[in-house]
Amino acid sequence: MSIVNIYIHDENIYNVEKKPPEKPPKPPLYHSRFEHQVRQETKSCKDAHRTMGFSKIPLPGPNEFLKKNCGPRYRATKSAPIRLCTSHKPPVPKPNESAATCQVLKVVDFKKENIKKVVAASPKKARPRYADTRKGDFHDLERSGLMPIYMCRPKFGKVPQYLMRRKKDLATQKDRLIEDCAQQKPRCTYISQEERVDLLKGLKKNWEKLQQEYQSLPLLTDTVPKMIRKAKLENNLKQLEKDILTIENNPYIYLYDEEHKDAA
Repeated sequence: MSIVNIYIHDENIYNVEKKPPEKPPKPPLYHSRFEHQVRQETKSCKDAHRTMGFSKIPLPGPNEFLKKNCGPRYRATKSAPIRLCTSHKPPVPKPNESAATCQVLKVVDFKKENIKKVVAASPKKARPRYADTRKGDFHDLERSGLMPIYMCRPKFGKVPQYLMRRKKDLATQKDRLIEDCAQQKPRCTYISQEERVDLLKGLKKNWEKLQQEYQSLPLLTDTVPKMIRKAKLENNLKQLEKDILTIENNPYIYLYDEEHKDAA
């Protein structure tokens, strides 16, 4: 036989975890019995639209027409005082500071400055005068009528005739130069592409002929005429090769006359 021990106790799961204590309910707010009366009195003392103005500006009636001296009057605002001395004076040096560190005001000697200005200034031009007596009575020459005033002349401010003639001569010379240039023949002539191709073909044919002549030379060049002929053929072949290369590399070719070449 098995013996079963049964323990009876009052333990509960919900009582294991401790709950926070409940807060007591707040007491009701105090309201005075004169609250409504105070609010009405504060509203009655205030002016409507005093700070912000009307949300919609009411239009004036027909009886409220504009009259003299009825508009708004603005008071004159006082302007800021004009300060003659914009910069502040330097502070008083402390006893610990040396005399070199503190700023020293420059004392301007106006007498020396004025002397320098007078010395550097350009002298005044003497007005033209004339003396009419032996004692030396001087008078202004410009107002006397003895000095010619060019402003009163009829030709003042006009272009002189010699300049007009000079302009005409220059214009005629320019026209003559243009006519001479137009009558002159062009210094160079342009070779067209067809002529260029024909020229290349002719040079290549000449090169082939000289090449055949050069190859038909004897192997031994023991005499002077043979050596001269061989050197001549080599020079001609080199010159033809140079001409062929220049024409092939340059698509645009111009020919100059010998007279213009000599003049240049």
